[in-house]
Amino acid sequence: MRIVVVGGGRVGTYLARELVRDGHTVAIIEANPEQARAAVEDTRVLVFEGDGTDLELLRAADAHRADWVLAVTGRDEENLVAAQLSKTLGARRVLARMNDPMNRATFEALGIEVIAVTDLMVQVISREVSIPELASHELFAKGRVQVVEFEVPETFTPRRVADLELPGDSVVVIVSTGERVRFARGDTVIGPGDAVVAAVAIERVPELRAVFEFEANGT
Repeated sequence: MRIVVVGGGRVGTYLARELVRDGHTVAIIEANPEQARAAVEDTRVLVFEGDGTDLELLRAADAHRADWVLAVTGRDEENLVAAQLSKTLGARRVLARMNDPMNRATFEALGIEVIAVTDLMVQVISREVSIPELASHELFAKGRVQVVEFEVPETFTPRRVADLELPGDSVVVIVSTGERVRFARGDTVIGPGDAVVAAVAIERVPELRAVFEFEANGT
């Protein structure tokens, strides 16, 4: 399939790598020049540097001929506009990342399919995550990607998500400290006792465990 990914950050490049591995033709649109260059190096796919809400840029990336357009930037407004414009251009299907649940009605009113981190967060809260070992949940990408959750051990030294040496094929999604649940961003600090939800390639699960369970105590 022909797929256009709007947003070349960690989520977008992760998706691109997995989709290329599945044999799909992928193009990325990324506005930030530094992230665009990193996306080229990381994915080896065609990357268009510019605004994903620019109609002409979407057309240049072949959104009008795409089987899927995935709008996965960190801003709901950009994802909504990119998805809507792609539908107008003729993309067969569009999917948008939704960060703020207050925007769900807007996406639905425009007929935009969404994937919401908040839905996963609600599942985590409902299960009252507080487990010392890695627990696995849903499998994605034909069983190659797994959503996992775990409690950070007491030996772990607090640090920002951006400072973690995470495996390449992994994304920290949610960090829960007591009753406070946060979407993980680069400046989100993870500390001992926090509950973490992450998506990781199956073969990288041991590396993800090592980052949190063994790195801090040197074993």
